[in-house]
Amino acid sequence: MRVKWLILLGFLIGIGCGKSYDVLIVNGRIIDGTGSDAVRTDLAIRDGKIIDIGSFDADQKTRRTIDAEGLIVAPGFIDIHTHAERKLLRYPAAENYLTQGVTTVVGGNCGGSPLSLRKYIRKVDSTGIAINLALLAGHNTIRRKVMGSENRKPTAEELVQMKKLVKQAMADGAFGLSTGLKYIPGAYAATEEVVALAQVVAESGGIYATHIRDEGLGLIGAVQEALIIGDQANIPVEISHLKAMGKSMWGSSEKVLAMIDSARAAGLDITFDQYPYTATGTGLGALFPAWSLAGGRSVYAKEWQKPEIHRKVKAGVVYNLKYDRGGGNPANVVVISSSYDPSLSGMNLAQITSRFFPETTIENAAETAIRLMLAGRHSCIYHSLSEEDVQRIMEHPVGLVASDSHTVSPDEALPHPRNYGTFPRVLGHYVRELHLLTLAQAVHKMTGAVADRLNLSGRGIIAKGKWADIVIFNAQTIKDRATWSKPKQVSDGIQYVFVNGKVVLEKGKSITQKPGKFIKRQNK
Repeated sequence: MRVKWLILLGFLIGIGCGKSYDVLIVNGRIIDGTGSDAVRTDLAIRDGKIIDIGSFDADQKTRRTIDAEGLIVAPGFIDIHTHAERKLLRYPAAENYLTQGVTTVVGGNCGGSPLSLRKYIRKVDSTGIAINLALLAGHNTIRRKVMGSENRKPTAEELVQMKKLVKQAMADGAFGLSTGLKYIPGAYAATEEVVALAQVVAESGGIYATHIRDEGLGLIGAVQEALIIGDQANIPVEISHLKAMGKSMWGSSEKVLAMIDSARAAGLDITFDQYPYTATGTGLGALFPAWSLAGGRSVYAKEWQKPEIHRKVKAGVVYNLKYDRGGGNPANVVVISSSYDPSLSGMNLAQITSRFFPETTIENAAETAIRLMLAGRHSCIYHSLSEEDVQRIMEHPVGLVASDSHTVSPDEALPHPRNYGTFPRVLGHYVRELHLLTLAQAVHKMTGAVADRLNLSGRGIIAKGKWADIVIFNAQTIKDRATWSKPKQVSDGIQYVFVNGKVVLEKGKSITQKPGKFIKRQNK
């Protein structure tokens, strides 16, 4: 009897000594995310992680082998600037991200986030998600909780309350603090308020991600404010979706990048991200001066009825149509969704103005914008950027690729094309067609560089022991298909996507699986 047990034990030990894998990816060209060029080799996945890299025998034990001949094998793309968390629990398949090769998204940007990360994490664990999610703590959300939409400085007690909320968010796993200083109520916060909250984040090893106060005529001063906050709070700064908005500011990206280079040379830890499009996307409220929106809709709806206030509000909208997001022409402002009148979707502000006025002047367009703002909520696309600036910003070595997108719901007819095309557009148009970046450089900006920025341990590069977040794509055919008129078209060239070792997209089509994780910040 004892002999039989010894024989069985030896058999089991023999099995254990032989390596077996869940997946082998063979014959591919691996771009590992560090910036290094592609290397033709194989990799093995087991229990959600990359176990081996190298050549494998043809008879190697594996549940599945994927032949990546002629394809690039890269780390899954990490989208550092999204608003995915807003609808991710309703649409956990996150197809508009997976079809771009994105495996991890960072939400809570531009100052907006779940107030309680702890509660949100429980919902994620209960629902399950197809992609990995990390979150920032939103300053606007926290300020609104404590102060509402009031246009004033916080009292000492209110500042203490906001600090406590920030500290709790960091304890719950937030990667840092985000601000939306263009939006309400963040626009009412002075620099010193942001510094005080950023210092709390710095103590926990987080970052400061900012939608700066102005991306148009006030761009230079807004970037300078971000540098000041980084310096005074002693915190790494990520400038969100860097751009130069409005024709009068086109070309100023050169000066902004020089400012960033100078700050980095002086020892500040400053980086930025960018989406590869010449149009922005946000609410109609971005056309209005911040002071005019204080107190919320119930307040400003009454205030704007006063002739003098109405005149000042209109003047502010005219200014923004001429010099900021309007780009000097109401036709540059396109409504993509309207709670007031769904028929407005796809119409530009000049066309809508013609419904109310015989002439589509900027003044009449401003009056139309006021009517729309009072009638309901509107999302818009603003064609106000220069392709020259887009390319100059993209070439900068410390810039990262990001989409500024959200989880798209089935009922959205005209979301910004960036929701479906950002990463393939960079790889197809700017790498293959324009040669603006090498393939390895672009992948680095989407993977390893982002992981480094966030101290995202275990992800962002292909190496033994790392999580198997992987995208396999054809570098010769990858291309964005999303357009302004048909923005929900899936890109070409993405063949496979793995999240935590599980296939979630195969031959360009998503698979119903939810292997994603909520990722919490880890201290360095």
